[in-house]
Amino acid sequence: MMAPRLLALAALLLACTGAGWLQLNDAGKAAYARGEYAEAERLFRQALAAAPDEPVVHYHRGVALTHLHRWAEAAAAYEKALALRPPAPLAAAARQGLRTVEPMTRPRAPAPVPEAGVAPSPRPRPRRVELPPDTVRVARHGGNWFVEVTLNDMQQATFLVDTGASACAITPELAEAVGIVPDPDVPPVLVRGVTGSTWGRRVKIPSIRVGETEAHDVIAFVIPLPGMQGILGNTFLSRFTATLDPAQALLTLQPR
Repeated sequence: MMAPRLLALAALLLACTGAGWLQLNDAGKAAYARGEYAEAERLFRQALAAAPDEPVVHYHRGVALTHLHRWAEAAAAYEKALALRPPAPLAAAARQGLRTVEPMTRPRAPAPVPEAGVAPSPRPRPRRVELPPDTVRVARHGGNWFVEVTLNDMQQATFLVDTGASACAITPELAEAVGIVPDPDVPPVLVRGVTGSTWGRRVKIPSIRVGETEAHDVIAFVIPLPGMQGILGNTFLSRFTATLDPAQALLTLQPR
């Protein structure tokens, strides 16, 4: 039978282990928020060594791996998070992350090798292909994808496409430009995400349109977003089957 002192020591070690993965996860989120994706991935990996059955840490590692363009590892991290049966919001974010990286994990056909003594045919100039109505072009900046949106059929803005964000977000300046005023009687809430936490005001945007795809009464938070106008999160994306093709720089939004 284990002595009381040894039992107390074992309990203390278990408590320290639990606190350790939480601290490592928070440190990883802080590194991610600074754009230090390699450091964030390392910290999330250390957190998983202490808590391998925490789906949120697998998801966070998948997001960091996505930014590092380590597509196969990111897909495996998202799949592991889903296998651990996470809560519905986290499962939806992991499935969206998996859809984002899957196109990059497929093997590409090798380029044809010209025969000896035969000059290769000149490449034809690429033609601008007419896109389907549910598909829009996205632009890449600093490892992130951005898309043009229209708010309330009146204001165009550039939003970060963030499949890991549970809700959309807009800056106070953009909210003022489109006439969205937070209810002063509703207290601010703490908005949490892999990029960190901040206080924001919950609002409802009457219309967000991406290309020809539109959603009405979209919940969003008014928060400061340095260097950005807004975030296209899952209060918009979850209404559609959203597929981001990094190779073609295209975002497809099909109605569910």
